[in-house]
Amino acid sequence: MAGDILVIGAGVAGMKASLMLASAGRKVFLVEKSSMIGGRVIRCEDIFPAMECATCMVSPMQQEVLRTGLIQVIANGHVVSVDGPRGDFSVRLAQRASSVDPQACIGCAECWGACPVEADNEFEEGLSRRKAISVPCAGALPNVPWIDRGVCLRWTGERDCSLCSEACVFAAIDYGDSDREILIKVSEIVLATGYDTGSSALETGGSAAVFSAPEFERYYASNGPTSGELVRKDGARPGSAAILVHAGGIGSHSPINTMYCLKFLHYLHEKLPEIRPLVLLDDSYCPDIVSDVHHFLWEGTGAEIILHSGPVRWEGSEGCARLFWKNAEGDRERDIDLLILGTPMLPSEGTREMIRLLGMESDVKGFALNPDPLLSSVGTSISGIFTAGCAGGPMSIAASVTSASAAVGRILSYNTGTAG
Repeated sequence: MAGDILVIGAGVAGMKASLMLASAGRKVFLVEKSSMIGGRVIRCEDIFPAMECATCMVSPMQQEVLRTGLIQVIANGHVVSVDGPRGDFSVRLAQRASSVDPQACIGCAECWGACPVEADNEFEEGLSRRKAISVPCAGALPNVPWIDRGVCLRWTGERDCSLCSEACVFAAIDYGDSDREILIKVSEIVLATGYDTGSSALETGGSAAVFSAPEFERYYASNGPTSGELVRKDGARPGSAAILVHAGGIGSHSPINTMYCLKFLHYLHEKLPEIRPLVLLDDSYCPDIVSDVHHFLWEGTGAEIILHSGPVRWEGSEGCARLFWKNAEGDRERDIDLLILGTPMLPSEGTREMIRLLGMESDVKGFALNPDPLLSSVGTSISGIFTAGCAGGPMSIAASVTSASAAVGRILSYNTGTAG
C-alpha cells in the first residue's frame, strides 16, 4: 500500500525527491534541521561548469516546495527515533521552537533590527555576525526568523528583554512557543542529509590569508560578508593567490575537488585579474577521463600549475601564508597573500547521526553503505530507506538530482508492485 514518505534534509536532493513524490500524489514530510530550505547550494554564488546563478537555479524549487500542498516542511526539526519495518515505519520527530508565528510574520526585519544581541553567523562560516533573532541569510525561504534561545537575553537570564516583540507591529513574536514532538507513520524514508567539508578553524590556523573552501565561497558571494569583494580576512587586497586543490593529503582526491577549485580559479580571474594564481596539484593523482573530465581544463586556465609530491604544508601569519611542498626540483616554499584550501566532502553530522540512530551500515568513509550497487544506486542496508545526494557519498549537484530521481523511482515502483 502506498503510504506517506519521510524525506530527511531539504537541500537540492531532498527538495527534488519531495517534489517528484508529491507530483505522484504522495504525502511528504520534509524535515530540515535549519530554519530554511535549500541546503549548501544557496551558499554559492555560481554553479560550475556553466557558472549559472545558484539562487536563480534553486529559488524556484524552494518556492514550489513551500506552496505544494502535499509537502509538509518541518523546519528546525530532526528525527528522534524510527521503529518498524518498511511500509510501516513509526517516526518520532522533534521540532525546535522558533518563537515566531510563521502565519503572522511578513519577514520585514524590524525584529532583528531591534535586537541588541550578536552571535557568530554559522551560515557565513562565522565570518560575520547575526542577531539573536534572525534569518540565516538575505533571501532565506521561508523568510521567517527564529529566536536562538542559546544567546537571547530572555533565555540566558540576563534580562527580560522584549525589544523584538515591541518592534513587531504584526504581533508575530511568541515567547510562549515551545518545542514539540511529532509522531508520523511513513512507508519509506529518503536520506538526503548532505555533506560536510574538511574545513575547520584548525586548518586555516586563524590566519587572515588562509581560507577554507566554504569561507572563500561566501567571500565571493554578492550577499556574503564583503558583498562579493575578494579581500583577505583583515580587509587587505591580496597581491598573490594560491589554490591547494587537495588540502586533505594524498589519497582521497575526487572530481568534486577539481570542479570546486576550477570554479575558484574563475572567481580569482574575475575579481583579481591582475593576479596569476598558483595551483598546487598532487602529482600522484591519475584522473579518470570519464569521471573527472574537468581535470584536464587546468592546463588552459592561465594559472601557474605546479605538481607536488607528498602533502603540502603551510604556516599562517598575519601578513601572509607560507607554503611548503616538494617536487622534482626538491623542497620548495613560497609566501602567498591568499591561500584557498580545496577540502574533501565528508559525511555530514546528519548522515552520521541517522546511521547511528537507524543502525545502518556505513562505508569506510562514513557515508551510508550501499550493499548492492548493481541492484540499486540508492539502496542502504535497511529495506525501505534510500539515499539521495551526498548521504551516499560525494557527488555533484547534477548527480544529486539524478540520485533523488532514482530514490523516488525505487519507492514508486515498489508500491506499484514492479520492483522490490
